[in-house]
Amino acid sequence: MDLAATAVELYTLVPSAFTASRTARAKEAKSAGDAELAKQIAQLPKPSTAAWAVNMLVRHGTREFASVLELGASLGRAQEQQDHDRLRTLGQQRPRVLAAAVEQARAVAEGLGVKVSGAAAIEVEATLRAAMTDPGAAAALRSGRLVRSLSTNGLEPVDLAGAVAVPGALTVAVTSTEEPDDGAPQRERAAAQREREKAHAALVDAERQADDAEMDLAQAEREKTEAVRRGEQLAVEVKATKDKLAALQQELAATEWAITLAERNRKVAARLAGRERRTAEAARARLNGLR
Repeated sequence: MDLAATAVELYTLVPSAFTASRTARAKEAKSAGDAELAKQIAQLPKPSTAAWAVNMLVRHGTREFASVLELGASLGRAQEQQDHDRLRTLGQQRPRVLAAAVEQARAVAEGLGVKVSGAAAIEVEATLRAAMTDPGAAAALRSGRLVRSLSTNGLEPVDLAGAVAVPGALTVAVTSTEEPDDGAPQRERAAAQREREKAHAALVDAERQADDAEMDLAQAEREKTEAVRRGEQLAVEVKATKDKLAALQQELAATEWAITLAERNRKVAARLAGRERRTAEAARARLNGLR
């Protein structure tokens, strides 16, 4: 038993089984007479849900994770070459690649019985984004022993302190480009570094503006959809109101005609009633005269 192999085993487990398994492995090491190893195993931190989900994404060898690393490498080369068109094209691909990887991480986790919340999914995306921009972060993810999420501001190296269990086992290939220590090459390297930083800052700003613009576009599309829906609803209501108005107008016209007829009939009836009343009065007068 050694620490690295034990860590590989433990960080493959679902989070709910981690603590009990860690305790069991520490006891095994202590029983085997290796008190130092037992102490080191007992100190292995339990991974956060986001870190565990990334570990599972890596361990299952998904093409989505491979796409994250490939796009990160392509972005790095384009930045070194100051290929702005290429940077813009790759930058447009990044949201799609990250979204696919996050979705796959959630699917793998849920397939193992672990639900990844929306907040944890945001941390997963931040971690994958860090791996795109930093070789050290990419190596941390590939180890499959991530214990916390990562983040990057796009300018400084990703902080890996306490991010990986058994960090000494990490190997990051670094190619040295150092030249003899004379003044001119140093100045050239410094100038080149400043240019890279400036280009990277411009890229970060452009991506932020692009993200803001996409959010504005999405909001505008939602507003348009709502306006169209409301317009269709109002059109239906207007038609129903017009139909009802037409029916009411017809009913009003019929009622007005009925009123006209009723008034005519009333006048005729009034004349007849007056005449009959006069006839009755005359008959009463004759009767009274005969008494």
